[in-house]
Amino acid sequence: NEVIDMLIQFAVENYMSLRDETVLSMDAGAGSELRENLQEYQDGYLLPTAAIYGANAAGKSNIFKAMTAALRIIRESNDRQIDRPVPFIHPYAFDEEHRHLPSKFDFTFVINHVKYQYGFSADSSKICDEYLYKYSSKLPSLIFERTNTNDYKYTKSNESKLKQYEEKTAPNKLFLATATNWNCELTKEAYLWFAKKLDVYNNESFTMSQNMLAVFANGGEPLRSFVTALLKTADVNISGYKIDSSYYDIEETGGAEVGYRMTSYTLRTNHIVTNDDTTCEYTLPFDAESEGTKRIFIFGPIIKDALENGRTIVVDEIDNSLHPLFLEYLIQLFNSRETNPNKAQLIFNTHSVETLSLDLLRRDQIYFVEKNHENGVTELYSLDEFSPRKTENVRKGYLQGRYGAIPNIGLEDLAWQR
Repeated sequence: NEVIDMLIQFAVENYMSLRDETVLSMDAGAGSELRENLQEYQDGYLLPTAAIYGANAAGKSNIFKAMTAALRIIRESNDRQIDRPVPFIHPYAFDEEHRHLPSKFDFTFVINHVKYQYGFSADSSKICDEYLYKYSSKLPSLIFERTNTNDYKYTKSNESKLKQYEEKTAPNKLFLATATNWNCELTKEAYLWFAKKLDVYNNESFTMSQNMLAVFANGGEPLRSFVTALLKTADVNISGYKIDSSYYDIEETGGAEVGYRMTSYTLRTNHIVTNDDTTCEYTLPFDAESEGTKRIFIFGPIIKDALENGRTIVVDEIDNSLHPLFLEYLIQLFNSRETNPNKAQLIFNTHSVETLSLDLLRRDQIYFVEKNHENGVTELYSLDEFSPRKTENVRKGYLQGRYGAIPNIGLEDLAWQR
């Protein structure tokens, strides 16, 4: 069987404006349209892409921040000192009840055809609840449950394998991370999915840091060919790039006699230009390129890695400095089984209504976000709930307010008109 490692569902509750349980599902609905977009697994079909639309300040980014918070709490658990707070916890702040309640995070995912469900709740001082289930059949099998921070439950067959990690798990740490750190086979597979198969990117991710330059330097010709082809698709006049490296020594502190060598990278882009029938190749420093070119450039290794390794990438404000036609190309890249044989997933939010089309996305691949302006609570819902006809112009319907989630812009209220 083909390996399949995909997100099935993410749910969050009491995090920023997401006061009530908010569910983003990648489980395909019953619709038969664009069936070629779907990836098969043992319980049905999963979506390779999902798009979230909504007005400014409606809370689209909070869904991505919630997923980032959960990921970082998991990944950084083993490095957290026992006297430190649980980071990134931001409960709904606009009523006295919820601001003192824990935030809850829940993931359902499939690893090599086996379904898992993992979740936890936490306030800023401790992990309150935590659980991991494995679906060896249609029904979940308990691996562990943790309640009231320090109370644990296992099956009798697993208790001897897991109980030893209780005393090693501080109140502000996750049992999943602690047990895996001690090489526990029962938790390792689920933990490694969070460590290697899921990543969230925001605008700060698209900066050409030394770490990203090192990725380009080590990527060699395969990465160069992929990025160059991506830029050509976006109609960017770059024929290639060159990475230069230099070295400098860092002196050790503490009286050590031997320092260590650091590598610094710089990147220059190649442009083939024709003037008066004369064709020449010129180079430019990367900083001289447009913001859109920089973003596509940095996106290159992320997309290549996702497609080759079957990873789920979640991108906040994906259309920043990107042309809608290039965004449409990215969606098609992930939607197609031919260009996405390893079952990678792309989840993103956008203001670009040009991609809001039932010729490109199924109804269950389209989500909307709307905020209640009285209490500041964000609601996430799918276009599938409206059951539009397969031939419906959903872009027009959205702009007419048929599905909500659009800004209410009243020019008559602008101060300069008074």
